[in-house]
Amino acid sequence: MLEAAGVTAVEEQVYGALVDSPADTAAAIATRLGLSFDETTAVLASLEAKGLMSRTADRTPRFLATPPDIAIEPLILQRQAELQETRRAVDELLRRYRASRRPREAAELVEVVVGRPAVAQRFQQLQRRAEREVLVLVKPPFAIPHEANDSELDLLARGVTARAVYERSVLETDGGSAAVARYVAAGEQARVVDELPVKFALIDGSEAFVPLTPDDPETEPTFMVVHRSGLLAALIALFESLWDRAFDLSALTARASGRPPRLAPADAQLVSLLLAGLTDKAIAGQLGLSIRTVHRRISTLLDRAQVSTRLQLGWHAAQHGWLDGYGPAAGGRDGAPG
Repeated sequence: MLEAAGVTAVEEQVYGALVDSPADTAAAIATRLGLSFDETTAVLASLEAKGLMSRTADRTPRFLATPPDIAIEPLILQRQAELQETRRAVDELLRRYRASRRPREAAELVEVVVGRPAVAQRFQQLQRRAEREVLVLVKPPFAIPHEANDSELDLLARGVTARAVYERSVLETDGGSAAVARYVAAGEQARVVDELPVKFALIDGSEAFVPLTPDDPETEPTFMVVHRSGLLAALIALFESLWDRAFDLSALTARASGRPPRLAPADAQLVSLLLAGLTDKAIAGQLGLSIRTVHRRISTLLDRAQVSTRLQLGWHAAQHGWLDGYGPAAGGRDGAPG
């Protein structure tokens, strides 16, 4: 417990013994703790040097613990000062590192990462460094499985904003909508489009993680980390353009926000997937229903909206705020941060 203050485990053990039983001899302490006499005397000498105890002037000295508030606080302050010195040294090294590199060199603008383990590790490193916002375009196949990527959940928990645009095919894969719903429930702002031209992740507007090789689950992936450059600015603009025209997926969580929902949670999930463009078969697979049940529930919603086509149902749901109780309004900029 006191190792952070520079006190070893055995020193803490001996100091604790002196706190509990003051004025003990070295022999008594050794016997009580099961230590050798030589080890005990060495530890006592170290504690004395650190100001954690004192000894009497008797022929066979007895040892007294210094009060913890007087003994430990100076050690803590000393460690804090050492950490500050380390921080200053790191800052100076970083300044020298940046000064020694020409920012226009290609090696400074792009970093290449090869192989599935290296790609997964580098992506998680980038996510953990995020301080403000992570933006992602997501399409299969996946170099990192949904269930293995818990880094996003961690950054959402510490207040980092995450916006994701998913290709519709993601929701059609086994467990796809459940995985997206998991992130949405944790705070991710998610939208969907029919098709994405590329997939990437943008970290704090300063780095992007982009695949270099074609999507092929049979070969080792190769990604690049793009630093501040014209290419990075183009990727940010592409994301915002896709975000503006994507459909909101807030209702996938089936968890109401502060407003009264217009639909039951199960119907909200169905309508959300329907408006995202999934087929009846895909919707049935994602919700664990039979196709017949999906048809029946869609028919019930058509009757409720007093419309005859699914296109009209989608228009009615958007116009009448059927999904409003589950998050930002669908479509447009309403769900986007300022």
